[in-house]
Amino acid sequence: MRAARLVAFLAAVPMPRAMALRTRFTQRLRSAPIVLAPMGGCAGGRLAAAVSAAGGVGLVGSGGESLDFLRREWALALSAPAVERDRLGFGLNVGQLDGYAPGTLEALLEELGPKHVYLSFGDVAPYAQTVKGAGATLYSNCGDSAGAVAHAAAGVDVVVAQGSDAGGHTHPRASVFALVPQCRTALDAAGHGDALLIASGGVADGRGLAAALLLGADAAVLGTTLTVAEESTYAPSQKQAVVETRCGAAGTTIGTFIDAIRGIDDHSSGLPGRCVVNKSTGLEAAYREADDADRERLRAEHAAGVRDAGGEGLEWGATWAGAACGLVTSVRPAAVIIESVLDEAAATLGRGAELVT
Repeated sequence: MRAARLVAFLAAVPMPRAMALRTRFTQRLRSAPIVLAPMGGCAGGRLAAAVSAAGGVGLVGSGGESLDFLRREWALALSAPAVERDRLGFGLNVGQLDGYAPGTLEALLEELGPKHVYLSFGDVAPYAQTVKGAGATLYSNCGDSAGAVAHAAAGVDVVVAQGSDAGGHTHPRASVFALVPQCRTALDAAGHGDALLIASGGVADGRGLAAALLLGADAAVLGTTLTVAEESTYAPSQKQAVVETRCGAAGTTIGTFIDAIRGIDDHSSGLPGRCVVNKSTGLEAAYREADDADRERLRAEHAAGVRDAGGEGLEWGATWAGAACGLVTSVRPAAVIIESVLDEAAATLGRGAELVT
């Protein structure tokens, strides 16, 4: 009945395009129901600023990077002429924070003054009140309903249900469209009905956003779709790899191998990563059977392939992309991408009224 009432309402009440999608997320945070995934190596200052200017929440990704890197990209975001400061934030891995000296997060929050902070892959409880006390909205991702409840209990404002379809390092056990309704039900049952829930992984266009909202999400994270934005720091060869992958089921793979072949035996997230299939991922079977000496040879082959190809992309290396990347077909400005997603979501929800009798 909730879905029927929502689609009927959206179909019957005329609204300007900017207000075509109204959720608890849009009402509380004065943002479109879109959050830029804080993707390391992709979501730099220019892209975060562009997403904020287009109406979404723009997050500078700094996973695996230094704090000086974050400071540089933050300054770049603030220098953008149309940046919307109230919709700007950054992401950090909990593993990074755990390794910093006490007081580092407090100093960083005071220095940069973000309105949104996304902490990934770990126990956010030790940091939650610090972030919230600085006046920022706190986000954190989970891969099951127990994790969603734990985050909300710790004080997370926006729980991110991250499914196995997501690009990059992700929770591998269930798709986001299985996770969202289960997480929403669990949050409500545990007394966390006020906690916002957003979907991450597999949302690449307006149809995915509409589906996520009807399943109980308040907004969605866009990652793969924005890796190919003009403002993304992905290399042109990586953007080409995403655009030319016609089906994410056949064209991406998930596991720990792509880290291992690059010399990363234990990623800080503790999770597998999803990337585009290429010659590097094709070395996996041989790598699994190899001894230490042969593994070094295979790592050298991978490194030489990346070097000879002029960088990571369609042939060699790691191009992180989600299973919905077949829906990503061209490089466009972030503002155009977001407008397209919002318009398609509103149209999809409106057409849903036709299914209700």
